[in-house]
Amino acid sequence: MLNFNEFGSETPHFLRYVLIPSLIGVGFLLVGWLARPQWAAIAGLSGLAALVALFAFEALLTFQSVPVRLAMLGQLSDESRETLARSGKVVRGFTLARLNNIAGTDSLSNAVLSGFPNAKVILCTPGGKSVTYTADRYGFNNPNQIYDSRMELMLLGDSFVEGFCLPPGDDLASRLRDRGLVAASMGIRGNGPLLELATLGRFGQMFRPRHVAMVFFEGNDWDNFENELKQPWLRSALAPNADFGSQAQASKPLQLARTSLEEASQEPITFMDLVTRTEMLRNFFALQLTLTRLGLVYPKIARTIPEFRDTLRQAKAITRSWGGRFTIVYVPRVDRFMSRMSTDQAFDQIRTLVLEAAAAEGIQVIDLYEAFRDEHTPMRMYAPDSHFSRDGASVAADLIVQNLATVDHAFADRFYPTN
Repeated sequence: MLNFNEFGSETPHFLRYVLIPSLIGVGFLLVGWLARPQWAAIAGLSGLAALVALFAFEALLTFQSVPVRLAMLGQLSDESRETLARSGKVVRGFTLARLNNIAGTDSLSNAVLSGFPNAKVILCTPGGKSVTYTADRYGFNNPNQIYDSRMELMLLGDSFVEGFCLPPGDDLASRLRDRGLVAASMGIRGNGPLLELATLGRFGQMFRPRHVAMVFFEGNDWDNFENELKQPWLRSALAPNADFGSQAQASKPLQLARTSLEEASQEPITFMDLVTRTEMLRNFFALQLTLTRLGLVYPKIARTIPEFRDTLRQAKAITRSWGGRFTIVYVPRVDRFMSRMSTDQAFDQIRTLVLEAAAAEGIQVIDLYEAFRDEHTPMRMYAPDSHFSRDGASVAADLIVQNLATVDHAFADRFYPTN
């Protein structure tokens, strides 16, 4: 009841988090009060046994998830650490929010809106071995030669666009390039729609791509957007005359952030980092993994954020200023597909808000949810870390190409010639 507005004020959430647990609790109390002692004892022992079994299963799932969580944080074996040290300066994955916090950013014009040019970036470390990429001249996960031709598609987004834990060549942008598109990833983990708007404002005019796609992940982009709006310097991206600055203006803050991050990257990742930097313990006592498998974990209730439409309107206007076309790619969270029970009513809140905002602004949405749902095994679209698997990135790339071809005759003639 402490978070009723977030988890109990809508019907599916009220039933799941308030009514049903209350009825179960009252039922046990009534049995203990009204039933004969022997039956009350049986009921109590049965309930206790069920609870122990649930926590035992949760402990198993948590134990199995530890290597994945440590890999996501960037834990390295001694051998891998030595190998990377010999290859030059290396940084673990970062968020732009963290970089700007390090740099003390107070103005959009000199904000850090990219990664570190030509740096080796650790995406994750499965099995103690590192999955890395070498950033391009602007700090993104692309080959430098992508800038030698007119850009056809700019991808804005978070870790799904950056290519989290996918080897070079398997990420979404690479899959699109494999299909013949001059596509560039401008994604960094942790980005939300407002940082993506700022990225578009700075880099869009430089490259003037034919198409811009904002890849929206329903798992955390709404929360990220709410947090981004709390930063006055970032909120200024919504102003009609916003000054998005340049990479030259951001060079000193970027260097300051890089120095700090390189020092932090020398520190080993330990089990205590899981305890202090993730919600593993809280999730354990909430039976998060077990209940997710049963389809009984719902996202918190999403509320309308008027600034989201403003963000889409601004992004569309910026893209149209050079004759480009702005699109949204909607990525569902893996939780939707973990249970045989339908949980669409609970999960569709954010999706509905995004689709309605896009429709109101006349923006096309490439909805991956429907395509993934219709897959024989939707879970194969995701890796153990809940990001795109190789198959997921490939299917997403196919859908993006197909949809762009429906609105761009040049693409249609190239990818689906009639003769």
